[in-house]
Amino acid sequence: MVVLKPSRAFAGWFFGGGGGGGGGGRSRRRSDDDDDDEKSSTIKSRSSNNNNNKSNNNFSERKTTTRIFAGSGRTTISKNTRGRQYPFPADYDVMVQQARQALQKAREDGVDLGEIQFPPGGLDLAPGDLEGNVECTLTATVLRKILRGMKEEEKITVLFPDPTELKLAKRGQTGMCAPDGVAPPEVFQTDPLFEDWRGELNYLDDPNAFSVSGLDKIFGKSATVNDRVDINEGNMFVCAYPSGNIAELTQTRLLYENIREENESKKSKESDAPASKTKTKKKSLVVVNGELDRTRSNYYPWFWNKTEMEPLREFSQSFEGIYFIHNFKGTNPAVLFRCYPDDWRVFRRRPNDAVECVWSSSTRPKSLKEIALDVLPKFP
Repeated sequence: MVVLKPSRAFAGWFFGGGGGGGGGGRSRRRSDDDDDDEKSSTIKSRSSNNNNNKSNNNFSERKTTTRIFAGSGRTTISKNTRGRQYPFPADYDVMVQQARQALQKAREDGVDLGEIQFPPGGLDLAPGDLEGNVECTLTATVLRKILRGMKEEEKITVLFPDPTELKLAKRGQTGMCAPDGVAPPEVFQTDPLFEDWRGELNYLDDPNAFSVSGLDKIFGKSATVNDRVDINEGNMFVCAYPSGNIAELTQTRLLYENIREENESKKSKESDAPASKTKTKKKSLVVVNGELDRTRSNYYPWFWNKTEMEPLREFSQSFEGIYFIHNFKGTNPAVLFRCYPDDWRVFRRRPNDAVECVWSSSTRPKSLKEIALDVLPKFP
């Protein structure tokens, strides 16, 4: 018997309890969680069609105030020469290396709540340009590359949105005929991207008819991510694309609160103990492609789960931008870019695949709307 699981976006929108605007149309994937009769059809990870060349991080500097960064077929013109400035990545190879370095640096600096956001299907695309499940697969592919080679991999716990996404990450899934023998219109496959992962793997939320209807809250039987994850087993917790509904971000917040309490407890014990040369590093949480700007802004109407959205908005405003790429489209396209610990910078896309830095700030913009309405018109 084939069991179809409810769509994340629909369940959240209809019931409100787990709801929230489904991440560019992303719906729950079907998987063989209960039996092996049904196979999911998802997209095999692929690189951007316009980022085929490899490049390095070397750059050459002119003797003027303009800095030219050499990439793979792309030139970055930066007018800001304060300290080292990472160039806008020419392709995903460079992006992965930059994001890994930024993550390591943030970890060393004691950042305990960070955000990584990038377009998974192409460095000139925006969230929602691709079908939701495709973006999930491509995000997981890039994330695995970022985490490969990280220090203390066995101490990094990666959490996927739900059991289905966790299963796909661990085992992959090959497109096959349905139990009735009828093949789907297109046959795709996903690779077991985290099959060789040495750290812990888990999930944030497990929506079902009982939870999405809100009955679990009424009867006080709501399970949380903290019931499944032992934070003592890891030092860094990476939440992969918790953007399908409010419940996923809610579980992320609950996990962070647990991590923060643990950090404060350790800090208190260290202050009471005799002076020690070595101090325990903070545990940290990093969200990857959580589309947090939707929560930071007024994307959701005021009546949408007000009791949940208010703490989530406050939570989303607390993130340090570790690595961030957001494209603004139009006749004069631009991109907001940050690679920790550099400034936040806005690049205008110029002819011949060049990008020019037209604005920078040491503080994070309040929202993407601020960039679109206040910054871009001033710097054509």
